[in-house]
Amino acid sequence: MNNNDKKMREIASGTKQVLQEPILRLLQAGSVLSLPQLETLLIDLVIEDNYGTHITYDDKASFRSKSGTRSKGVSRGAFNRTLKQARKNVTRCLYTMLLLTYLGLFELTIFRPFEEVAARIGDYRRIREILAGKTDLSQEDLESIKVTERTIIAALEDLVSSLALKTETSRRKPME
Repeated sequence: MNNNDKKMREIASGTKQVLQEPILRLLQAGSVLSLPQLETLLIDLVIEDNYGTHITYDDKASFRSKSGTRSKGVSRGAFNRTLKQARKNVTRCLYTMLLLTYLGLFELTIFRPFEEVAARIGDYRRIREILAGKTDLSQEDLESIKVTERTIIAALEDLVSSLALKTETSRRKPME
């Protein structure tokens, strides 16, 4: 295996590890993207950007996990279909958010909590990147990650529960 293949495999391996992170799993489960769609989108965008040059769809397809198996790789056609579905779902999600805002069902202030959670997730990712460079993680490092994960998960749950689409009348009605 030459250095280019080794570098590509290391990047793909890192992408697979990201798919196992608890916060990512929670976000993916509540999203419009299936796990194969998310994996395909990550492979398409992240691997090529980190590799620094164009990668063929045949090569990208070889990194995708086959559903329900431990084997690697799917056909180029399956990869491209899944990538098209993922891109369509992301676009539709953005249009849905904008449509709800246009209809007045979302106030512009609704995006502030998203920004706050996004900032916490950014901090979490920076902590993970710093700790990824360490060979041995201390108990304090591990606890720091767990506390940050719990904080973000609680913030996500609060954010989602406050987004329930309700009429103005039902929002004012006292809870029974």
